[in-house]
Amino acid sequence: MNFHIYRPAANLHPYVKHYYYWHDDTSGVINLPQNLLSLGDQYMVFLQQGEVSCQPCQHTTFSLPQTAVVGHFTCSSQLKVKGPVKVVIVHLNAYGSYRMLGINMHAISNYYRDLGKMPGQNWNALAAQLAAADAAGIPSLLDTALEGAMQQQAYNKQEVEEVANFLQEKDGHVSIADLAARFRLSRPTLERLFMEVVGLPPKLYARMLRFKKAMQLLQQTSIPQWQPMTANNSQYYNEAVFRQDYVYFNGQTPSFFNTFNNNNNTAAVAQMPVPATGVAVA
Repeated sequence: MNFHIYRPAANLHPYVKHYYYWHDDTSGVINLPQNLLSLGDQYMVFLQQGEVSCQPCQHTTFSLPQTAVVGHFTCSSQLKVKGPVKVVIVHLNAYGSYRMLGINMHAISNYYRDLGKMPGQNWNALAAQLAAADAAGIPSLLDTALEGAMQQQAYNKQEVEEVANFLQEKDGHVSIADLAARFRLSRPTLERLFMEVVGLPPKLYARMLRFKKAMQLLQQTSIPQWQPMTANNSQYYNEAVFRQDYVYFNGQTPSFFNTFNNNNNTAAVAQMPVPATGVAVA
């Protein structure tokens, strides 16, 4: 397997987090590299070889086209990758897709948008350039394309970025009423703008951030059981709420900390991995 992580240009911060290049000549169903997908972020995918299908537990199964942007995964989702695979992935933050593409993000939560069919920026041409480039040439091609995409957008939603950043700083521990008051927005306006730019209701996004922080703390302390979660950090008031969120985001009870189902070798997007395997949530 050939897997590279690249840092984007500084002027793309904070919208673009990383670039990934993944090349694997394995035939058949294969596992995703660890930390490739993260709960609460968005991704642009340039699939040059192989097949990727996704089955969110609450939505219809879909296969990714050659060029796509994938919206937030808000529930347990099984990814199946059939190789050989060659793919370039742009890791975006929670509102990066809207900044780059200017589309209503609510429409692609737990789904995707085919970039090859979008007007404006020629993503198909970029995909062809990426396919012809070696691994070292990928970052500069992506920097140029994404900088151009940002310049094309008439962007005026910085207030939503401030709301999302504040929620991240607080790890989701803010009520929606307090959030609306802090940013001097009515609750309906806050929810409408947040849905448009981030693609999620602010309450669900805050819940997602609390869960991610709890998983990070649990991973750092190397505790295999879920019961001590409320005692060791303040992310959850009681075990019942933590269990509810774990089942919602992972599709299983908290007693299982395995990213891969041994029966079908599929990867769950929203799970915390055991060391050296799987797909991380944070």
